[in-house]
Amino acid sequence: MEKGTILKLVHDKEYGTVRTNTGEEAHFHKNCLWNIQFTELTEGQGVEFEIQPSTKGRLAFHIRPCIEILNKGV
Repeated sequence: MEKGTILKLVHDKEYGTVRTNTGEEAHFHKNCLWNIQFTELTEGQGVEFEIQPSTKGRLAFHIRPCIEILNKGV
């Protein structure tokens, strides 16, 4: 699973772009979200996702919020 951020959101068409931590970009549609609504996303938000080729370039899917668990020696 890739990690990255929401780069751009187009609210009226319900699609957007993500950027991986390595700088690659992929587009997505609201139907590609997992456990989050499109209206809950914000540009710059950390997300996890998978990428596959599509007819319009790279497609991000199974997009979900990135949850970092910090180990504090517990």
